Parts: sequence; C-alpha cells; structure tokens
Amino acid sequence: MRVLYLCHRIPYPPNKGDKIRAFHQLQAIAARHEVDLFTLADDAADMAHQSTLRGYCRRVTVGRVRPRLARLRVLPYLFTQVPLTVPYFYCPELQREVRKAVVARSYDCVFVYCSAMAQYVERAWRIPVVTDFVDVDSDKWVQYAALSRWPVSAVYRREGRTLQKYEQQICDRSSCVVVTTEREASLVRQITRTARVHVIPNGVDTEFFKPSGQPPSGPPTVGFIGDMSYFPNEEAVTCFARRVLPLIRQSVPGARFLIVGRNPGRKVQKLAEMEGVEVTGLVPDIRVHLARMHATVAPFSIAAGIQNKILEAMAFGLPVVCTSLAARGLSTETAAAIDVADGAEEMAAKIVTLFGDMQLARSRGMECRRRVAGEYNWTASLSRLLELLENPARRELSGRAACSPLL
Repeated sequence: MRVLYLCHRIPYPPNKGDKIRAFHQLQAIAARHEVDLFTLADDAADMAHQSTLRGYCRRVTVGRVRPRLARLRVLPYLFTQVPLTVPYFYCPELQREVRKAVVARSYDCVFVYCSAMAQYVERAWRIPVVTDFVDVDSDKWVQYAALSRWPVSAVYRREGRTLQKYEQQICDRSSCVVVTTEREASLVRQITRTARVHVIPNGVDTEFFKPSGQPPSGPPTVGFIGDMSYFPNEEAVTCFARRVLPLIRQSVPGARFLIVGRNPGRKVQKLAEMEGVEVTGLVPDIRVHLARMHATVAPFSIAAGIQNKILEAMAFGLPVVCTSLAARGLSTETAAAIDVADGAEEMAAKIVTLFGDMQLARSRGMECRRRVAGEYNWTASLSRLLELLENPARRELSGRAACSPLL
C-alpha cells in the first residue's frame, strides 16, 4: 500500500505523548507499506530529525509552525466559526506539497493523526481517509473553560464548540476514526451517531521501563513526569504542591515532590522555592528520576485519553495515585491496580500509607507492572491498526462492535 501519513508534530524523538503514539504507528506502517510523511515542526531543533525519519519513510516533508506567529495568525478567526486550532496548525508550504503529492501519487490510504491535520486533505475526496483523533480535543477545551476565568474561559468555550462541529465534519469525511479509549469513543458517538469508531490504545515499552531492582535510596519521594508547557500538567503539579504536599509533610516531614519534565514555566519554577519541591526541567533519561521515586502521582483536574505518564510509571513498577479523571482512560483491570483519590486529604493519606509501608508500595508497584504489560503493549495495538488499514471492511464497523479487538 501507498500511505500518506499526516501528523501535527514531527514524530521524533518519541519523548512526549503525541510523538510516542505517532512514531510507533509510523514505524509499524512503514515496515509493511510505502509511507510518505507530511508533518510540522514547532521547534527549529526538530528539523534535524528528518534524516532519522527518512530511514522509515519513502519521503519526509516538514513544514514550520512558529508558535508566536501562529498565535497572532489565529486572532482574526475569533470572529468566525472556524476553530482556532485549524489556522494555528496551517502551513501553506506544507499544503502545497501535500496537494502536489496527492496529484502525483496514487495513494491507497491517507492517515490523519490529529484533527487539525484533516484540513490538508479536504480536497482528496477519492482516497480513503483514516483519522486518529487520539483524544477528542473539543472535550479538552470545554474542560479548560470550566477551570478558567473570563474572558479566557469564553475563548476556550468557543473553541470547544467550533472544534466539535469540525470533528463532526471529519467523522463524516473519514472512512473511520480511531481513538485511545472507550470514553473517547463515546464522545465521538455523541458528536455524530454515524461515526465508525475504533479504539486502539497506546502501549508502553516494558523492557525500556524495566525496574532497576534497587529500592530508592533517598527520602520518601512522590513524583510527576510530563511536559510542563502543557496546561493540564502545570495545573496538576501546582495544585499538588500547594494543597497535597503540605498535608503529606505533616505526617512525613522529609517527604519530597519531584517534578520532572521539559519547559517548566515561571509558575512551575516558582514551586521549587517551596520546601520539599524539586523541579528538574528537561532530563536526558527519565528512568534515572523514576528510580528516585517511591510513588508517582497524576493529580489531574483535566484529563483525556490515556496518560502515558501513568503507563510508564506502572511499567517501571511504581505505585500510582491519581484522580478519577486520570484513571478513567485506563481499562477496568488496569485501573484496579492503582489508588484513586480526588480530594487533597484523601490523596495525601494514600501517599502517606505508601511511604509508611515500603513493602506494600513495592507490591502495588509490581502489580501495576504486571497489569500494564498485559493490556498496554505496542505489539497488540499496532496489529489492530495494521488490520484496520489493510482490511477496508474493518473500517465499516460502527457502534460498539467497532471497539472490539480487531484481531
């Protein structure tokens, strides 16, 4: 097959959620089919990774999105019914290259990763399109609005409303759509009842995240790993540091909160001034810092899809404490291995219990690893994806039947 693959961020290196999923998909598809990759880079340093991706793809074309200019470019659209996401991720140079490729090549399938990239193939009516929403982005904007003040909340609410209409158009245009969880599939069906939805979860590399076998040597430490420029991550660590950590330290005075991840803004950096909080910024190998933790936390008030940070912590054999919002993206069996807590006092109490009984913490952690290895492996997920691409009849499944395993 000849596949045109579109994604909104250059899928290398696979060091954050959207890039991890896209890279594994691209690698699997390219191993069996001829792939032309068209993607965007919002960081000039990412342009250097084109050569690596050419090792997988017949062609790699990367357009530039400059975040500051993109934010200015979307302003006139505030007074239209166009979701701001669409012009933000628009690159005229990439659009020209996609149009030329569609004319010159006889593609068997177009794979769209992220709803914002559907705009590049709106005229490619005759080619089957498979769209991976990953998460339902319109729902995230609605969640953002609920936690924001006016006038920002009004902008977020508008984005949720207009993006949902755009997602409906994409569903109608696509042969089928793919999402990461059953909850996301349910949201798609609410947008349009005729959507053909397939659930293909993320995986985790359990060999890469294999536990070191040695218990942490430092003080009792609970950790969080994620890109700190992402609004839900910033809100989560800020809330935990200010509301939960002080409660933990009342019972465990030496307890520490380790925040690991790229691009910490001023708000997150300021947390490092608090007693017991460490902010690392970008690190070369997150496993080094996972090995310092006795437990991990996912205290999200905004969440969609599967949290890779939870899967990675579980694969590393660490116990996880998270909100019910963060847990809802997991399967029932996997979620049963983690501790769910929604209030500050409840979350603090569960972490204090783990700190006070390291044998319990190790037991919980290894159970987490066992369950995530059984349900979230890339081999199974990518086999489902390839079956979907290679067997057009699969794309026509709709309703809940479409969410059953494709093997």
